[in-house]
Parts: sequence; C-alpha cells; structure tokens
Amino acid sequence: MDYSDDIIDFTEKLPGKINSEEQERNNRIINSSVAYMASFAIVYVSFFLVTSLFAKRHNLFYKLFFFKVEFTQNYSLWEIEPVIKTFSAGPIYCLVGGIAGLVIQRLYRKRPGILKLFWLWMGIHFFNFFAAQMILMPIKANSQGINASYLGIVADYMYFDDFVKLIFSVIASIILIFIGSIVAKSFVQITNSTQHIHKNEQRLSYLFQIVFLPWLICSGVTMIYFGDGSFILNLATVTTMFIVVISIFINAMKNKMIMIYKMPETGQIENKFLIVLSSVLIFMKIFLNNGVRF
Repeated sequence: MDYSDDIIDFTEKLPGKINSEEQERNNRIINSSVAYMASFAIVYVSFFLVTSLFAKRHNLFYKLFFFKVEFTQNYSLWEIEPVIKTFSAGPIYCLVGGIAGLVIQRLYRKRPGILKLFWLWMGIHFFNFFAAQMILMPIKANSQGINASYLGIVADYMYFDDFVKLIFSVIASIILIFIGSIVAKSFVQITNSTQHIHKNEQRLSYLFQIVFLPWLICSGVTMIYFGDGSFILNLATVTTMFIVVISIFINAMKNKMIMIYKMPETGQIENKFLIVLSSVLIFMKIFLNNGVRF
C-alpha cells in the first residue's frame, strides 16, 4: 500500500491571509534570489577588501574597487613573501568564511526563512569563490601571461608546474560536489509544507524554484553588475556554482526521508532585505566604481 498520497502535514497552520500557490511560489523564488545575490555581493566585495588590506600591509596596494584590487606597478616590491601572503589571503578568508557560513545556518532551526537561506548561500558562495580560484590556477587571463586567479599567482611564485595546478583544479571540483551534498538537505527542509517535497516531481519543482532559478537569475545579474571586473573570474564563479546546484539536486532527490522544520515562515517577500540589498548595490556602483585609496 502506498502511503505517500496520505501523508499528513504536521507543519504549523499560519494565521492571517493564506497566499495562493502561485504567489507563494513567486515569493520563494524572490526570497531565495535576494538571499543569493546579497550573500554573493558580500563574498565578492569582501574578497577584494581582504586582499587590499594585505596588499596595503605589504606595500603592494594602489587602489580598491568593489570589483577588483589595483596593485602597485613598482615591481621591485613584488618579492616572494609579500606576494604569497597578499594573494593567498583572499582564498584563505573564503575557506574560513565558507565553514562559518554553513555552521551559522545550522543555528536557524526553529524558524527558518530568508536568514537561513542567506547563510546557506553565504557559505556556498565562500566555498565556491575559493574553488573558482583553485580551478583557475592553470589559466592565464590574457596573452600577456597574467594569471586568472590569485592562487595562480601564488602557484607561480612557489614554482608549481602545470600538472600540479591541474590537480588543484580537479580537487576544487570535488570540493564543490561535496558542498552540494552537505547543503542539499538544508534546502529541502526550508519548505513550509511537506506537500512540496513528499513526491519526486514536487521536490524537483521545489528545488527548481529555490535553487536553480535563483542561480540562473543572479548569474545574469552578476555578469552585468560586476561586468567591470574579471570576466574569467565572473564566468568561473557562475560555472562552478552550477556544479554545486547539480550536486544539490542529485543529493536532495536521493534522500526520501527529510523532516521539515516545525515552525515554517509565512512565505511573504522579505521587503526589508530586498530594499537593503538594492540600496547597497546602488551605493557601491555610485561611490566605489572609481576606486578608493587608503
């Protein structure tokens, strides 16, 4: 006997106006996209901020943009120790930030919502940025032989050959698959109804709304908004995130017994979060587009 059709929804009955199914779906997509874009912007900008601080400390800094760091052209200062410390700082920061993000999201158990989504995407973006730096290690950004990633610069100063760089790229891809398997269950648990996930087709549709569409929408925004930055880096982060998305789908579909949280969110659009995100993005475009020195 198949009990899947008779599953009982034990989730909290929410007071007030009940949203239509279509409206709830749209709200889920918007909230997840806002959390995705907000966390990505923080990771992207803070990566270059941390790099610029270390570059300043080691006399390699010239100017900070929200989409890149401009370094000094006095190459007599580009010695092994300051270069390695400066260009490894950002990736190490992303690695630590990824661990912190995934640990923090686990604290949102009683009332998960956009904050849990935010920290979920935050942890994923940190790991994704770190992995993208590893994957780009063997690649040059242009015909002048400039490295496409900061870890590529570190590798050159440490005299790594191309085969070693390629090994790091493969390891990075495996890391992304592993991260997807870790966060898959958390994405499914955020739903406010078991009706969204107890059948395969419903779970697939739910993951499409809360994972795939935010990746697709925000990838387009990323390529446009951060278009003044490194195209190779932007394309790499979009592509490597797709690996995580596919891993999330595979692992979430395999796990049939996932208990959702007892006290779900209302499913409303988080307007304050959206307003803050839009304001910060506009501020950066207006005031930080020409770079700052310090």
